Amino acid sequence: MLSFQHLTKCTLFLLKTLSQRSDIVVVGSGLAGICAAVSAAREGATVRLLESRPFLGGRIGKEVKFPYDFSGATNFAYQRETGILDEMQFSILRENREGNYCGQERALMNWITGEKRLGLFLETQLFEVSKNTSGDKIESVTAVSSKHGGRIFFRAPYYIDCSGTGVLSQLSNAPGESGLDQSEYEKSSASSTAVKFRAAASMQIVVSDSPVAFSLPDWVTLRWEDNHQSAKLDLLESLNREIEGVHSVEWLGKAKNELNIKSADLVWSAWDYLKNRSPLTERAKNWILEDFSPLTLNSQGFRVTGDYIITPEDMESGKTYHDSVALSRAPLDVMDSMLSSPRGKIALPHPFEIPLRSLYSSKIKNLFTAGEHSSATSRASASFSHPPTSAQMGEAVGVCAAYCVNKKRLPRTIAKKGNVEALRKRLNRLNHTCSLSAEEDQDNLIPESRVVSSTTLGSFVRKCPAKKQDFCPNRGLAQFPVVSRSIDGIFIYLEAKADSQVEFRLLEGSSTKSTIPGACLATCVHEIKAGGPRWEKIPIQSEINLPGWHFIEFSNNQQAFFYEQKDAPVGLLFHRSLNEVKSGYLNPYSEYFPELGCTPDLSRSLALEIVPDQRVYEAENVQNEKNRPDHFPNLWISEETDFRFPEFLEFHWSEPVDLSEIEIVWDSTLEYLLPSRPQIFENPILPSIVRDYKIYTMNDVGHWEELLSVSDNVQGFSTHSFETVKTRAIEIEILKTNGLNRAQLFQVRAYS
Repeated sequence: MLSFQHLTKCTLFLLKTLSQRSDIVVVGSGLAGICAAVSAAREGATVRLLESRPFLGGRIGKEVKFPYDFSGATNFAYQRETGILDEMQFSILRENREGNYCGQERALMNWITGEKRLGLFLETQLFEVSKNTSGDKIESVTAVSSKHGGRIFFRAPYYIDCSGTGVLSQLSNAPGESGLDQSEYEKSSASSTAVKFRAAASMQIVVSDSPVAFSLPDWVTLRWEDNHQSAKLDLLESLNREIEGVHSVEWLGKAKNELNIKSADLVWSAWDYLKNRSPLTERAKNWILEDFSPLTLNSQGFRVTGDYIITPEDMESGKTYHDSVALSRAPLDVMDSMLSSPRGKIALPHPFEIPLRSLYSSKIKNLFTAGEHSSATSRASASFSHPPTSAQMGEAVGVCAAYCVNKKRLPRTIAKKGNVEALRKRLNRLNHTCSLSAEEDQDNLIPESRVVSSTTLGSFVRKCPAKKQDFCPNRGLAQFPVVSRSIDGIFIYLEAKADSQVEFRLLEGSSTKSTIPGACLATCVHEIKAGGPRWEKIPIQSEINLPGWHFIEFSNNQQAFFYEQKDAPVGLLFHRSLNEVKSGYLNPYSEYFPELGCTPDLSRSLALEIVPDQRVYEAENVQNEKNRPDHFPNLWISEETDFRFPEFLEFHWSEPVDLSEIEIVWDSTLEYLLPSRPQIFENPILPSIVRDYKIYTMNDVGHWEELLSVSDNVQGFSTHSFETVKTRAIEIEILKTNGLNRAQLFQVRAYS
């Protein structure tokens, strides 16, 4: 008798066969796969992107609907990724006017199909991998395509596994590990409750006009009351925020037939509890479960072994690598952390680096990986399921694979010192952040120039009136940058309804890679008299040990109301007490969390002034190698203006230079995080981005000549290539932003 497997192979043999040749094959169309494929195609490689499902997006797609992101994952405020992910996500935000997963899917498809060298193959299930005679290289992969009605041979010199489950890696017999390493979690002091099984799904709820009863099917073996308290609480809090919409449903703890538990078991168990026995039973009478994800996320996945295995200790310590190609702000897992929620995860003190050596197989020489199945311990790999992190890994390996195609080299060779620097330089030119330290670019001509600006913002206080906070915080923290050798006075705008005494402390920053407070420099107990709005001088003075972020902390406040300024300059933030935020994260590094905007807009901050004035927004900032804040804002900001007269930056060289490329990193409000699920925004364009501008060059007789003009720009990164011009100077003339009444710019780069 023929076996089922034999019959399946016979059936496949009878199907028609197509052949596809390309430079790179990418498996999986989650954010890692999309960023890998698009990045490689833009670098000149021909790419084939394979996806077994009929939809794009992986875990954030319309079939699965897991969250994209959560705030509070790191103690570094200026955290949002740039590069290709930023371009993609804001393109989706602008086009998805429905504010739902269907609109997101359409916008994502439109964005991908514009890439000429990229071929997309949906509903294409990987079936078989063929390797060379020595077994250390993939020669081709075979997939079954329902759309094309047959099987397809995909041949390429390089392959990227972005499947999430490591299916390509497993079919190629790449070395790796599966399952949860309990001992690794037990070593962590943060892991208290042993949880051997974790699973997650999502469900969508609508409200009916009339009651709808529910009875649990007999085949559902889970009972929601047996679930971990954190999972039960997380669902109830999600429902408390908003009933209608998508909610994550998780299981932590023991369960029968763990490997066979489906999303239906999980969701119907939760639904039975909500409808029939929960504190919400009366409210839930009219609730209807409209849909749930077919995919069950669990913690038993496969992890490829690379030349380097990332550990939780690497992530917490901020370890640096010579071959770091991506930066992650994902939180760290503990034993009872949730899979699709921030609850129970550890917010790290700073982002952590990801080396190229962890993004390829140690045995299969032409196999890259990106996502949670990359080379890491089981506890560390959970952080790689964070969609923005997966996307950063995807862009890094996509560019690296294209570089390998061009140079005819293997990834292990590229990762070596002396070779990887060129890759890191290229990623930096794409506005992709590779590491905690800025990348030096010796080809950039801007640092050799003398820069002149039209105006410079010299004060933290904006001209528009501040607005009184709608609550009286008992404690809080105001962040500001300091470049002076001392602080001689601090003024805060406030009002008080009664006399009170408030405790104040001046704190310096803890390090150059975070926005959390460190050592105390000065302290006082200050009596605030009852009265209306005014500038209140806080009697604190101190010498400054280390320029950078500083903080004024207040506590035991009962009567004073502080005023906030909207669209605060970069570097000014208000941090609320973690007890008030209730994000669910564990944060052993800080008692505060920065209050960030919920809409595409700049942050708010307490209205304060520092004596002496802190001149931190000078034009010279655009000449350094930093394209985002670290322990300083690192950007130029003009004075407030209505742009009747343009703001500008001029760059002058002592001798004429040849120019053919100019790149500009605008301020795209990096502390703003995109929503965890699709939303509609009235204005989905960041107002800090410059919209209209012109670039001029200076001719031989000292007159300005227009080189190019740009209108309606919405991107945070602009790059311009043109025929080589010889000039002594260039001018960037800023005519209009997308809403902000001042110009803000991080970096200008120019190349011959």
